[in-house]
Amino acid sequence: MTTIIDDLDAHLAAAGSIDRAALVPGMYFAWCVNLQLISRQFDAAHGREILRLRYRELTPAAFFLKTAHGRLTEADLSEQGALFAHQHYPRFRADVSATLYGAKDDWDTYDSISPALTKAYYAFADGGRKPERTRHWWQRGRS
Repeated sequence: MTTIIDDLDAHLAAAGSIDRAALVPGMYFAWCVNLQLISRQFDAAHGREILRLRYRELTPAAFFLKTAHGRLTEADLSEQGALFAHQHYPRFRADVSATLYGAKDDWDTYDSISPALTKAYYAFADGGRKPERTRHWWQRGRS
């Protein structure tokens, strides 16, 4: 049985329409596609749409509706993508839902949320550790 990460039905009452309900999972899923956190099966089944998303011919919510049919599942994501989604997606959803329900399904909206997702992902991928401070050659030997 495939684990459901998010579904349009969970957003419909607050969002008011299917298009707006698709914004939260759609933006997140588009980000997953762009970071190559999708499963091989999903990639093989939706190569044309993925290419159109990456060239920004399809908007994130439209892509989500067309390819995932309103349901984001573990099967859509790579192993690493699913692990990250389980840890981070509930917080992402809580943080952005109210804002995204009133936003446009466009690349400006995506660009406004993707840096925070990417930062959270790299912290997750690094085991939650902060990167060590890089010392320049002129700082060696100094405290």
